[in-house]
Amino acid sequence: MAIGGLSSTLPVTSLATAAAVAVCFSPEEDCTAFAVDAIDRAETQILINAYGLATTSKTVEALIQARRRGVDVRVIADRTTPCERKSGLGPLAEAGVPIWIDDSVRIAHSKSMVIDNQVTLTGSMNWSGGAAHNSENLNLVASKIISAAYVGHWHQRLALSSPYTQRADWCRNADVADFKSESWPRGKIVSQGVV
Repeated sequence: MAIGGLSSTLPVTSLATAAAVAVCFSPEEDCTAFAVDAIDRAETQILINAYGLATTSKTVEALIQARRRGVDVRVIADRTTPCERKSGLGPLAEAGVPIWIDDSVRIAHSKSMVIDNQVTLTGSMNWSGGAAHNSENLNLVASKIISAAYVGHWHQRLALSSPYTQRADWCRNADVADFKSESWPRGKIVSQGVV
């Protein structure tokens, strides 16, 4: 069956639902402010998948503030995230945010937040300051059905992830060092990123 004129070969997790969607495109728009506004409205829980999560973004501070006001904030990050310059995982861990590292895949490239099981932020944009200068997209989808799908995926990744303790322990891991040197073959490495 085709959904909305799309191919009938959609994945099993494809959902047909009415949803309110707001979109943001950087650098033309302030997508960080868009994300921070959604975080500031959280009342009970924020589940995060992060490839890039840096202190250079106001997102990290907004998540810490959410944690301080009693929101259950939880993060699953890519294995390279703790080792990047200005990683936001340290400050989040210090604020009491539980963090896991998705080290069972080559890259945990998912970038999403599910807020209060009702709103999902997702798109190409990393949770970093540099992303604001790139051509990126960030979509806010207000749908309990879509949020439930993302929550289900978050828990699937959690089951395959390792608890994060501290940066020094994680970044000494030979697998992470080897991965960093092998995973960026198409560009030159600058400050642990690709150009």
